[in-house]
Amino acid sequence: MTLSINCKDAGDPVCTHTMLGETEEELLQNAKEHGIKVHGYTEEQWNEEISKNLEHFRKIIKKT
Repeated sequence: MTLSINCKDAGDPVCTHTMLGETEEELLQNAKEHGIKVHGYTEEQWNEEISKNLEHFRKIIKKT
């Protein structure tokens, strides 16, 4: 089973990139890499964002 999160579903009004992972940990790591490379997050900012919004991220994970 593959897990996915779409950036737009996560709250970005423009980006439609979809991150994939086989586990929640892998998916969130891929989302972190995208957030840093594309959206300019620092590691610290990302960690703060994910800790505040982890339940939101978990609710929008799609399973395929």
